[in-house]
Amino acid sequence: MMTSNQILLTNIQRFSLHDGPGIRTTVFLKGCSLRCPWCSNPENLDLAPQDYIKDGLSGTYGKYYTPVELIKECLKDKNFYEGKLNVPTFWNITDASNIERLPGGVTFSGGEALLQIESLVPVIKTLHKSDIHVVVETSLFCSKEQLKLALEHIDFFYVDVKILDFDRCKTVEHGNLGLYLSNLDTLLKNEKPVVLRIPVIGSYTDSLENRTAIHDLLSKYREHILKVELIKEHNLGEAKYNSLKMTMDYHGVDDELMETYKEELNDLGILIEVCKT
Repeated sequence: MMTSNQILLTNIQRFSLHDGPGIRTTVFLKGCSLRCPWCSNPENLDLAPQDYIKDGLSGTYGKYYTPVELIKECLKDKNFYEGKLNVPTFWNITDASNIERLPGGVTFSGGEALLQIESLVPVIKTLHKSDIHVVVETSLFCSKEQLKLALEHIDFFYVDVKILDFDRCKTVEHGNLGLYLSNLDTLLKNEKPVVLRIPVIGSYTDSLENRTAIHDLLSKYREHILKVELIKEHNLGEAKYNSLKMTMDYHGVDDELMETYKEELNDLGILIEVCKT
C-alpha cells in the first residue's frame, strides 16, 4: 500500500509545450478513477506498477518517488520556465490571451493526478517557494476532499468534459457523473483559471445529444471558463495497449465534425480551439 511519502509516476516529460503556459515539465502520475475505452495512456490506469513487454523487451510502468526526489527532478528545469510566479494584476478569468503572459512550470497529469494530491502538496509548496507555476490536468472524478486540496495549491486547471449522460458515464467510463458535476461547479465558482478540454471520440462523445448537453453545461458557466479545447481523438497510445496485452477501442472522427462542433459552441462567447494531432 502506498504511503503519503510515495508518489507513483510513469514518466517525467521535459520541455513540454502543450500542457499549459510556456515551457513545462509534465509529470505523469499513475492511477485513474475512470476506465475510458479510448484512453491514450493505459499505463496510467492502475494505481500500482505494471510489467510490460514492448518490442521484445520487458519493463515496468510505474516508479515510486518521494516528494524530495520529485522536487529535485522538477527543479532541474527551473531555468526554462521563463519568469516568476506572481498573481498577475492583469488577470481576467475569461480572457484567454492572458495565458500567454503566464510563466512555464510544472504540470501534473495522469491518469488522474488528483488521486495523489495529498502526496503532491509538499512538492507544490516547494515549487511555489521557487516561484514555479503549477498546472494540473484532471478529469475531476476525485473526492471532494482531494479537490479541496487542489484548490488550495494548484494555480491553473485543465479539465476534461466527456460523457454527460448519467447512465452512459457509469457504463462506459465507470464514473459518477453527479460527483463530476458537483466538483466542476465547485472549481468554476472558485475563480481559478480553467481550460476545458473536450475529447471528441467516435461512438462515445461525438453524438449530437452529447454535444448539446455539453453546450448547455458550458452556457451555464460561460463567465468562469478561460478557453475550450476540442481534442480530436487519435490512436497514438496503441503500442502501449499492446505492451500490456490490452485493446484500444479507437473510433476516429473527421475534420468536418470538429469544425461543426466548434460552430455549435461559438455562440457562447468563449474562445474555442480545435486541437488535432
